[in-house]
Amino acid sequence: MKININKSIIISGILFLAFILPACNNVKKESVTEKAARIHDKVLTVDSHVDTPMKLTHSGFDIGKYHDVDDERSRVDFPRMEEGGLDAIFFAIFTGQGKRTPEGNEKVKAYALEISNSIHSALEKYSDIAMLALTPEDAYNAEKEGKRAVFIGMENGYPIGSDISLISKYYDLGVRYITLCHTKNNDICDSSTDTTEYNGLSEFGENVV
Repeated sequence: MKININKSIIISGILFLAFILPACNNVKKESVTEKAARIHDKVLTVDSHVDTPMKLTHSGFDIGKYHDVDDERSRVDFPRMEEGGLDAIFFAIFTGQGKRTPEGNEKVKAYALEISNSIHSALEKYSDIAMLALTPEDAYNAEKEGKRAVFIGMENGYPIGSDISLISKYYDLGVRYITLCHTKNNDICDSSTDTTEYNGLSEFGENVV
């Protein structure tokens, strides 16, 4: 009797494997590209830097419309963010390094504010598809609402000049990071592509940090 039971168990096991193994072989193996696409669709995706705001100050550029990269030399707009599954983005207020004089500082501050205003105007115009993000939670909330989250960063601390109070002003306008310098020294610090002036941060730069 024991022999018959054992034989039944063995036969049942063989039959089970005979059916299950071919089924396993028929399961499609996920490719690296498919896996990447699945993860990309699942997580909150963020681009930490784009220079698109420089185009916002040009008449005729509409970030709410689809642009062909060959025609506009534009890498980002809201329709392509949605198409590519890009949930959040940092718009950079970029300014090249100019004269470190009161006049130069005033000029670059005005330009930085112009770029900032253009960002806010675009977000106001397209409030149904994009919103300003100030915290990580804002980005997640935007995603839930089906909107693109726009953070603001500042590339080059030159618009600060030598007035540390401007950091608060830019913060109130939504700026959430400031890179200290770009390709030339400024009042904050040395640039790696310029001559040594402070051997790193200036005394003012230490206060900025």
